[in-house]
Amino acid sequence: MKLFPFQQRTLEALKGGRNVVLRAPTGAGKTRAALVPFIYHSVWSTPERFPSQCVYSVPVRVLANQLAAEYYEVLIEAGLLGHPKLGKRVTLQTGEQPGDPIFEGDLVFTTIDQTLSSLLGVPYALSRGRANLNTGAVVSSYLVFDEFHLFPPDGALKTTLQVLRLLRDITPFVLMTATFSSTMLEELKTVLAAEVVSVEPEELLKIPSQQEKVRRFHAVNGVLTAEQVLERHGQRSIAICNTVERAQELYSELRDKVGENRVMLLHSRFTSEDRKVKEDQVRREFGKDKGSRLARDLILVATQVIEVGLDISCEVLHTEVAPAASILQRAGRCARFAGEKGDVYIYNVPPDKQGKPNYAPYVGRGEPELCQSSWVVFCERNGTILDFYGEQEVIDRVHTPFDRQLLKEMTQEEGKIWMMMTRALGLSDPSVRRELIRKVDNRTLLVHDDPGSLENPLGCNGFSMWHGTLRGKLEDLEIWRKEKGLDWALKYPVETEEEEDARAPVRYKWVPVRSVEDIGTSFLFAVHPSLVTYDNCVGFRFTRDGGGYRTQPSQLRGKDHESYTYRLESYVEHIRAMMQVYRSELSKRLGYIITRLEQKAGFPAGGIDRAIRLAIALHDLGKLSERWQDWARRYQAKVGEPLEDETFMIAHTHMETPEHQAAVRRIGVRRPPHAAEGAIAGAKIAHHVLEGNEGLRRAVITAVARHHSAQAETFQEYRLLNQGYAALKEALEAVGLDGNAAAEWLPQTPATRLQNQMLRLPPDDPYTWWLAYFLIVRTLRLSDGRAQEDV
Repeated sequence: MKLFPFQQRTLEALKGGRNVVLRAPTGAGKTRAALVPFIYHSVWSTPERFPSQCVYSVPVRVLANQLAAEYYEVLIEAGLLGHPKLGKRVTLQTGEQPGDPIFEGDLVFTTIDQTLSSLLGVPYALSRGRANLNTGAVVSSYLVFDEFHLFPPDGALKTTLQVLRLLRDITPFVLMTATFSSTMLEELKTVLAAEVVSVEPEELLKIPSQQEKVRRFHAVNGVLTAEQVLERHGQRSIAICNTVERAQELYSELRDKVGENRVMLLHSRFTSEDRKVKEDQVRREFGKDKGSRLARDLILVATQVIEVGLDISCEVLHTEVAPAASILQRAGRCARFAGEKGDVYIYNVPPDKQGKPNYAPYVGRGEPELCQSSWVVFCERNGTILDFYGEQEVIDRVHTPFDRQLLKEMTQEEGKIWMMMTRALGLSDPSVRRELIRKVDNRTLLVHDDPGSLENPLGCNGFSMWHGTLRGKLEDLEIWRKEKGLDWALKYPVETEEEEDARAPVRYKWVPVRSVEDIGTSFLFAVHPSLVTYDNCVGFRFTRDGGGYRTQPSQLRGKDHESYTYRLESYVEHIRAMMQVYRSELSKRLGYIITRLEQKAGFPAGGIDRAIRLAIALHDLGKLSERWQDWARRYQAKVGEPLEDETFMIAHTHMETPEHQAAVRRIGVRRPPHAAEGAIAGAKIAHHVLEGNEGLRRAVITAVARHHSAQAETFQEYRLLNQGYAALKEALEAVGLDGNAAAEWLPQTPATRLQNQMLRLPPDDPYTWWLAYFLIVRTLRLSDGRAQEDV
């Protein structure tokens, strides 16, 4: 497979263990530059030399099917499609399309919000009880951050830089965009100790997609209207609005004038099924292969969803003013291919209720000023042809003052950022997401009159909406609610106490929204069906005359609890099954990160693998207590399957049918907890098996205590059965450790305080110890669940 020089330099840097900051024009092949190293190492390297999982993050809810298509195009060109060493699972994880909430895919396309929240231990897609599940996946992956400069500057951008400073010697990554300012580029090189890869002028001329194309920019006084679009329309036009509402309005105006066959609409508030149909149509009608087009002429009205990842082009592109980086990203969808000529028209935004320019969603700190500065600079260049280097001059002119201030603030706020990151990683505190990820954030809306009936609301396909839009609409919704005699218009979920059982679904209480302040309490909401409407032309929107659409439970993707059933299983049988899963499925993902983290943290070689095996052996140790075994035997008797053998130490009871669930209720006693109890019981064993390594010992104990709940820190009194010692001895031997430790170092009752044994918040314990914990607890939770899937 032939690579352009900048793509080859990216590959060589990563092969040499160096991270990359990549700046290249839109359409030049940045996506390929980032994917090729992952493909190369998957086929020709080993998991110890490069991660076998890739997490590819974009700033917006991109049409990730396009990115997946490009991945497969690279495989076909290289003759590698279907290669046995390449992972077969390419997944998409966004708020609206939650296809991989626990990051299991070999190649995961996702948003920066999903990546950062998962990395920091406060995932948007999972309940608080499972908040510690995804950090290990992100840390152990090859990370790609596409169009980094479009990340929220007052949140995700700063946080990403601080996180990568922590991970730069552990996790390989690429940061890339077409629109880095020179100031930001140099700072990233220094802060991240990364290699800068840029496309040189003589190199750019040899890239076919960049040859003989002309893009002229125009600044137009006034707002974007249907008349403006039609006046300049030829065969293919794209009009980009900053908000879904304005895009819907513009589409409706154009449809009324030219008919629905000559105009289409694309934004984030379509169902995944309808969006896929639209994606396919956009690629066909605006893609490079003009012979596949069915429409003689077509207008696409869209929002920021087409800024990243769509390989499409048009002769005329209209856009509302935005930060220069965003405008130039959008402009990359005009005259994108070699030999094309195009015009980009930039318009003011309409006023808000106070008569001021409505720059939403660009209302974060400094963003309105960026929009204003961008307007001035493009007015100065009205009618000018800009090549890649001319566009870089615009970026430097507009973004350099902002970037300097941003970098200054990042230095000044470094202590605050790390304090919030510590609260996220150590306490699973979701309140920090607003500061660390996105202040101007979106909410996901489900449409249902009984949201409590949705088994896993976090896994439902919903509609994305900027929080300001939802706040602004609340007054209308309340008026319509009262007119219709409804009890509620909007509700949000509050997680109730979880039972310590992976089979038990997370329960939610749905609370009505009564004020705009409530919009800040959750990222997920349910709206009453009577107050919205949906169709596949315009998408989701509020109306007083709704009622026809509902979120369907059948559309659920990844569940927020384990859906497998349990058979009666002994302690040792379960440990052996988990070890089989770890060795055959999970260890490959850890080969690279284990070596790097052991070197960074000063752990002994092989120490993390040993810690994982020990955690597997100890994780259900609390079930060997008198109270837990008594409950399990009473349950087995209730389901008509009594167990007479007193030496049989139960790890899982037989649980398959509704009758089994009813038996749990008939016992009248709640299933006793076991996770934290097992952690405190195994503390001395961990100390001796891990040869006194405090970091690994604390990581193991914390992982065992929190393998059912990410916030666990207390335990109940217990007494281990005498028969449990033999079971633990056999379990330790099953994971390749000395079984004699069970008799020597296992106290029958609690001998210490759990808080004294678990990890302490940084800086008392270093972040590297916490990273080890996240690797161990992810492996523990996944192997615990998967060990039951084939039972």
